[in-house]
Amino acid sequence: MRLGAIEAMRRSTELRLARTVDAARRARRFTTEVCARWRVAQLAPDAAVVVTELVENTLRHTRMAPRLALELHRDELTVRVTDDDPGEAIMREGGHPPGLGLLLVAQTSREWGCERVPSGGKTVWAVLR
Repeated sequence: MRLGAIEAMRRSTELRLARTVDAARRARRFTTEVCARWRVAQLAPDAAVVVTELVENTLRHTRMAPRLALELHRDELTVRVTDDDPGEAIMREGGHPPGLGLLLVAQTSREWGCERVPSGGKTVWAVLR
């Protein structure tokens, strides 16, 4: 397979967000624009929900600025939000507020998870199809 064909199957982009009140709105807009550019606009509404929840969780539960990464591979969009806080993202039992964010992520995505990064922080990710 040619390198150009491989690149066409996998796309990625990243946005570093400041800790501001409009961070989630900026992340949503960025995600919607990227989905349109990558011709997967049908994924934009679910991706916007996931991005909003993950960015807001970082802002609410850490003192760190979130980093949003989007990757499209074939027809799957992976959303990743990374921060420098080592605390694991945990879905609250029963989904009682606060705690509905990760429940929404779980219901909206095909799969999701949380993993530590070498810098000592974590990445929360979700796969949409």
